[in-house]
Amino acid sequence: MARSERWRRATIGCCAAVVAALLSAIPAGAEDVHLIRPGDTLSGIAAQYGAPVELLAQQNGIADPDVIYAGQQLVIPPSGGGTPAGDGPDTGFYTVQPGDTLWGIAARYGVSLNTLLAVNPIVDPNHIVVGQQIRVPGAVSASIPELLAQHAAGYGLDPALVQALAWQESGWQQQVVSPVGAVGVMQVTPETGSWVGDYLVGRPLDISGSVSDNILAGVAFLHWLIARSGSLELALASYNQGPGSVARYGVFPETQQFVANVLAIRDYIARNGVPPVAQ
Repeated sequence: MARSERWRRATIGCCAAVVAALLSAIPAGAEDVHLIRPGDTLSGIAAQYGAPVELLAQQNGIADPDVIYAGQQLVIPPSGGGTPAGDGPDTGFYTVQPGDTLWGIAARYGVSLNTLLAVNPIVDPNHIVVGQQIRVPGAVSASIPELLAQHAAGYGLDPALVQALAWQESGWQQQVVSPVGAVGVMQVTPETGSWVGDYLVGRPLDISGSVSDNILAGVAFLHWLIARSGSLELALASYNQGPGSVARYGVFPETQQFVANVLAIRDYIARNGVPPVAQ
């Protein structure tokens, strides 16, 4: 028997005397709390409730999953916490992969870093571990880069270009609103979103409440600008500055820099698969 297993079972055994008293203290029907009994293991409890071991450990501040105590109360996430990202309307879970950062996960799902910190027991946002389960409120059925690529493909556009435009505009953050009222990942104004819905998509678009609709609006508008201008650079300039402004005043210097940034990010994504600083 491993040393950690001997220690765990010894610890559980010496605490057995308090189990009965603690059992009586738990309200009937409190299904979100599990009282550890002698012989319990965290993996067994996780299997019982359909929850990942890592999530139970994280939710209950357990540093070593091999060390639990008889009499200890475990909080069980609703429905076992086993819902994968996108399967529920309000929240999902993301499993940390090698190279992930918390900031990158926030960007991937269009939520703020503070939102993730508010719903996850993370002490140091710079320290997450592979296999850790991150609760993601409002997780969509696909990640932001996946949605960008899907909608780009639907309009015959380069996915890296659309991802780069969205990265330059918002850093893939749905909650970002510009000083002029442009909303979300693609930074679409309500007026543009309404026009795109009426004339390009053929249905109303919820650019604030739906990440997918926001991206669809931006991609459809970019596709229209490219066809209208006949130039990718001019289309990007019009996306940022407005086609009417470009027609009247030409491309402003800051807009030229915007276009250069988008094209540089596109090339970076094409080479590396991710935008700058997201690795």
